[in-house]
Amino acid sequence: MNKRDRVYAALEGMPVDQVPTSLWRHFYKQEQTATGLASATLAFYKQYDFDLIKLTPSSFYAIEDWGAKISFSQDDTEPSILKQPLIRRSRNWRNLATLRGTEGNYGEMLQAIKLVKNQLTEDDAPFLMTVFTPLTIAYQLAGENLFRHLSDTPTDVHIGLATIAETISRFAKAVIDAGADGIFFVSQAADTTKFDAESYQTFGVRYDLIALERVKVEPVPLVLHLEGNNIDFKIANQYPVHAVSWRHSGQNSSIKEALTLTNKTLMTGLNSSILEQGSPAEIFTQIRHATKMTGGQRLILAPTNVLSPQTPDENLQAIMRLV
Repeated sequence: MNKRDRVYAALEGMPVDQVPTSLWRHFYKQEQTATGLASATLAFYKQYDFDLIKLTPSSFYAIEDWGAKISFSQDDTEPSILKQPLIRRSRNWRNLATLRGTEGNYGEMLQAIKLVKNQLTEDDAPFLMTVFTPLTIAYQLAGENLFRHLSDTPTDVHIGLATIAETISRFAKAVIDAGADGIFFVSQAADTTKFDAESYQTFGVRYDLIALERVKVEPVPLVLHLEGNNIDFKIANQYPVHAVSWRHSGQNSSIKEALTLTNKTLMTGLNSSILEQGSPAEIFTQIRHATKMTGGQRLILAPTNVLSPQTPDENLQAIMRLV
């Protein structure tokens, strides 16, 4: 099997010759431009030769075109910082304009996709573009103000989320048209300590499905990433995705539990903290546990969250060697 065959078989729950593996991290300075993001992503892929590439742009790339003020990093190891929330008053949600999703910083990200696509062959790894959910973007735009607005003026937030969802739907389609093999759909709002089940259905799932409307009919891999330590794993079944990524520790569902809660492929297994601070022996234990629980099927070995830039090279090399 080549990398593409291996990943697609895993996404379909079919037998594989070895468990496909994916790694990703931020390059905080380089990711600010199309050429920087593309070159850093490709260099990282070629260094470790994993099976599935994920483009990991700036955490704030989706809100720049709405006027967010960001202090950009001058170092690949230190993240950029959002200076202040863009939305402070509830009426600001009504003033958000629907964006084309192909211009400005969104257009810059589409250019990065084209640059990566041009450097890969059919035998190379397929690649996914990171796309944030509407509620994640709303939280980036408003910060803690969002919770006050949800309580006091929910209609205003609904209007804003509808605008964001339409923008992301357009961008997601443009991502596939630009050459990405699929989408890594990131929810940073799935933690139940932030949003209870009813609120997440109303303000999260509802608009996430709108955002995926244009790509769910495409024959492309869609992966849902649920970030947080108190997530309701069962919500993954409401999404038209092939795989779900999450932290399988703490108060979250374990790999064993997840296998009973969904028939989607599991994209997890490598605890990001252990990868940064642990040893190759501990990494081997993680790999052995994940493959034992799944029988090596319906599994893509991947970090539970984005890798720290301080993750030792020897640990990343160990992952690919052990697999």
